[in-house]
Amino acid sequence: MTYLKYEVLRVLRNGAFTGYTVGFPVGFYLLFTVVFDQSPVGGSAFDAYYMVSMALYGAIGTALTGVGAPIAMERSKGWTRQLALTPLRPGRYLLIKIAAASVLSLPAILAILLCGKLIHRVDLDLGTWLALVPALWVGALPFVGLGIAIGYTFRDESAQGVALAAYFLMSVAGGLWMPTVAFPAWLAKVSEVLPTYRAGELSWRLIAGESPFSGGALILAAWTVAFLGLAAWRFRRAS
Repeated sequence: MTYLKYEVLRVLRNGAFTGYTVGFPVGFYLLFTVVFDQSPVGGSAFDAYYMVSMALYGAIGTALTGVGAPIAMERSKGWTRQLALTPLRPGRYLLIKIAAASVLSLPAILAILLCGKLIHRVDLDLGTWLALVPALWVGALPFVGLGIAIGYTFRDESAQGVALAAYFLMSVAGGLWMPTVAFPAWLAKVSEVLPTYRAGELSWRLIAGESPFSGGALILAAWTVAFLGLAAWRFRRAS
């Protein structure tokens, strides 16, 4: 718990990281919802729909860039070898990274939900507001596994670049930057198999008054297993 506390504090003190994972999604949300007048999407007001999209976008950014790049940097600088001399075992180090990324995804989620409520007066019942936080948090968890796999495959700046590329491409193609109804038919079909789209679907269904559990949830679960399996394999190889 001590190492976890220091890990979380270390990241929170990094103003650039906090600005990127919280400030950018909040800025995008305000830009696209204040400047542009958008029609409802999937039975939900655009303000509410895009609030969910940007909250997930910020949480995924934390999961990917908050795990992969730090692991790669600590490996290249010899910090993981130094930790091997302490009672902290490699598996526990990995669990701390996962826990830290999970905790650090909450500020982005809460900040954007707060913007939706206070600025756009997004009208949802209390049960939906309370359900959105765990739904968005669970939706971002698979990307922690992908971040770990990247961190144990690439080094330093390469890991950061790969994580950012995956983040950007999957977010755009998965319908987080713009609804998939605006996509060409072929791209909309591609987006339906991406984990970003299925993660967003959990919360999009919630704000539409539907159950979040559907066939899409099973696809997201399959991606979660695949990413965690890839992370475990790369971790064993690196260790």
